[in-house]
Amino acid sequence: LTFDDGPNPTTTPDLLDVLAREQVRATFFLIDRHISEATAPLVRRIFDEGHAVALHSATRAYMLMSASTFARTLGEAADHIERLTGRRPCAAFRPHAGWRSRQMYAGLKQIDHHLIGWSWMLWDWNWFRARTAKSVLERVGPRAANGDIIVMHDGDESAPLQDQRHTVDATARLIPQFRAK
Repeated sequence: LTFDDGPNPTTTPDLLDVLAREQVRATFFLIDRHISEATAPLVRRIFDEGHAVALHSATRAYMLMSASTFARTLGEAADHIERLTGRRPCAAFRPHAGWRSRQMYAGLKQIDHHLIGWSWMLWDWNWFRARTAKSVLERVGPRAANGDIIVMHDGDESAPLQDQRHTVDATARLIPQFRAK
């Protein structure tokens, strides 16, 4: 399980409670501009509870950066997280909406990071209907298999405090379903 677009003080704490109760570890792909003095305790909690913290972007503009500018941007984001939390994120990056470029791959190589994609993404997102735990369960549950990387969203790149309750509820129901598989 991976979660994008956080940290989100409205949703991430409840999601962490579910993961702790279920004894599940996840990877949180965090957006640098969402990390501040106010959200640093939440990021520390993510680290402290054994989850991986990785880098994410809120824009496709990263695709247009030169390799060195992109590498420097990610390095600065990792430095920012480390300054605020005392811990450095893992060497992983997920681009906004999966959009990538040759320059991104070259920049990742410069700083020895890996681009992480997914098996199932946007199954918790729907442009035309309200997102609900039920819709996530119906879309992800039957399709996911052992070894899949599933993306859900505990945050929103443009609304960092928007409640993503459907993700918390879906996660609480998906974990037992996955275990049963």
